[in-house]
Order: sequence, then C-alpha cells, then structure tokens
Amino acid sequence: MTHNGECRIIKGVGGEYTILLPDKEEVLAKPRGVFRKRNMKPTVGDYCQIEKSGDPDIPYTISEIMPRKNILIRPSVANIDVLVIAISVVDPDPDLKLLDKLIIICKKLDIEPIILFTKTDLDPEKVEVLEEEYKSAGIRILTSSKEETLPDEVIEEIFHERTVGIAGQSGVGKSTLCHKLTGMDHIEVGDISDRLKRGKHTTRHVELFPYRSGFLIDTPGFSSLDIGEVGLELEDVIGGYPELLAISGKCRFMDCRHKGELGCKIEESTISDGRLSRYREFLDIMIEKSKRYGK
Repeated sequence: MTHNGECRIIKGVGGEYTILLPDKEEVLAKPRGVFRKRNMKPTVGDYCQIEKSGDPDIPYTISEIMPRKNILIRPSVANIDVLVIAISVVDPDPDLKLLDKLIIICKKLDIEPIILFTKTDLDPEKVEVLEEEYKSAGIRILTSSKEETLPDEVIEEIFHERTVGIAGQSGVGKSTLCHKLTGMDHIEVGDISDRLKRGKHTTRHVELFPYRSGFLIDTPGFSSLDIGEVGLELEDVIGGYPELLAISGKCRFMDCRHKGELGCKIEESTISDGRLSRYREFLDIMIEKSKRYGK
C-alpha cells in the first residue's frame, strides 16, 4: 500500500520520522536505504511517498522524496513558504542589518518575507520612519503593539495552505512572536504543542505544527541564518533590494553594482539611504568572500 497524497514529514528524531497523512493521521516511518546511497536525507517539511514496512513498531517506509521548493541546512527544514521577520521598534533598537540579511536569503530561496514591527506603541514616530525606509521594497509590513495581536483575517491569510517560519532579533522573544501570529497566550519554546492540543516537547529538533490550513515551524534557528549557508552568490545580494532591481538596465554598464561607478543611475532608485548602505556592506562581504575562495 502506497500513500501518494500529500504525505509530509513533520518531525524527525534519530532516523525515525513522523509523517502526517492526507487524512491528518500521524504515522512513523524510516527512509529506504537508497537515500543514503544518493547522499540524500529526508528533511522536516519534505513531501513524500510512503509504503507499508511490515514492521509493527515503525509501520511505514519513506519510498520517495518529492521535489523541494527550497531547503535549509540550519535549521534543517524544507519547503518554507513564508518567513515572518519580527523587528522591535525600540528596546532593543531595530536590527535592520538582520532584517535585510533575512530578506536577501528569502528572495534567494523563493520565500515570502513579511516584516513585523513590534512594540509600536512605545515610539509611533519611529514606526513611521521604519515604514518609510521599507515602503519601496515591495515587502509586506505588519505592525503590532505590546498588547495587541494581529487581526484574525491577517493570520488566516498568512497561514492559508502555507508553511510559516518565524525569525526575530534577540530580545524580541519567540513566545511573543508566536503570540502575535497565533493569538495564543503565553506560548513558550517547547510549549507550542500544548497550545495546539498536541503532546508537549522540549527538545531542539525542528517540528511542523498544523495551524489553520497551514503549518507553523517550531525552531529558533532562523535568526542565526548566515548568507554563506544558503549558497548565496555575489549577484544574489541585489535580489534582496527590489528598489535596485527596478533600475536594472538604466546604468551605463550592464554589470553596474551601484557602488558609485561611472554612469550609475542610483539617483533614479527609490531606495533609502540606510538600505543602500546595507546593500553595499553585504556586497563588500560577498566580494571579499569570492576573492578568498577564488570564485
């Protein structure tokens, strides 16, 4: 018997995987040995096909991994659709370098970034400044104060048949981020499962939790993502800056990097000074990296 529907790996510990079947039943499975020969490891978030194994303890075998939309190595998770990036307006000061870095990574991996500015009630004027800085980037911006949750219709739209991860700068707090998205009170790391009526877990492995019609990724690792870990190339940096992509082809030279070259049309871009400065900083990092590794 083979399940060819939307079987999905939602947890993996010690070589055993929890599979969510199309009817929402959860079963245990182990991968076929052929994956090891192919140097391919099943990953949380993978869609897969499974077969009966004949083993009463682990009754299924993962027989095939479906093509992935994207995959991250750390945290190890596949097929991410949305990354909500929570940035505090004050206390701590907004980490816009982290925000821009995660936007670059999202664009590279075909993940929709959503910016969530938190603690907006503490400095409304700062909120306006930040929104102005990113309004030309074409990225969805949400705001929330310390007390309010996001409107239900917004949460429903974010999770509609999509897999959602959460990232946030240090000091924002994962429990706060989950609360903003799910409206569930007092969520702590390791306690999400209680709120979603599942058995509590406190380990550090990645897990997907069905929420609304989509999934919430329970992992703290997104904020520590590095641009070197996702196979980012020099030319990918500009992908995180749609304001600069908009002037592609206008500069005198086709390979213009918008670093003050002759004939650069940067003045025609709507990019903010802060975003432009951070773009050039990330570009310099990638240029140095390419020199170091001879790329």
